[in-house]
Amino acid sequence: MDPPELAFRPLTPDDYPLLLDWLQRPHVKEWWDDGDDTLEQVAAHYSDPDAERFILLYRDPVTEEARPIGYFQYYLEEDGVVGIDQFIGEADLLNRGLGTAAVRAFLQLVIARENPRRIILDPEPENARAIRCYEKVGFRHYETVPTEDGKQAYMMKIDR
Repeated sequence: MDPPELAFRPLTPDDYPLLLDWLQRPHVKEWWDDGDDTLEQVAAHYSDPDAERFILLYRDPVTEEARPIGYFQYYLEEDGVVGIDQFIGEADLLNRGLGTAAVRAFLQLVIARENPRRIILDPEPENARAIRCYEKVGFRHYETVPTEDGKQAYMMKIDR
């Protein structure tokens, strides 16, 4: 099977309605609930310059059109460490290997831009689908820590 055709473009204010829609979908909201339930909240949160934010595009093999299917971001930590967060917003594209391919592609983008010594991410321990995806890409668990909202973060890393 050929790898899917994926690309990233910067998030713009025109994407906020789509982002709000994705954030309300059950498969996203279960794991990514920042309390952004209005367009104004999304605009305020996702215009903050604390992260580099992107829309994931997928070229549909049937229609040949590039379709926005997910959200990806990275942020700089200390000492050459970059954190990443992401989700596929379109439920019909889950469990098809697109997440794994997209994370691999996003790592290439982050490495080209920032050349980090380590890349980290922090799914919830119960998010088995995400953890499997990240393990396929090469991330390894190194600790589980409490979060500010009383949950747990399953810290994973790739050292370069």
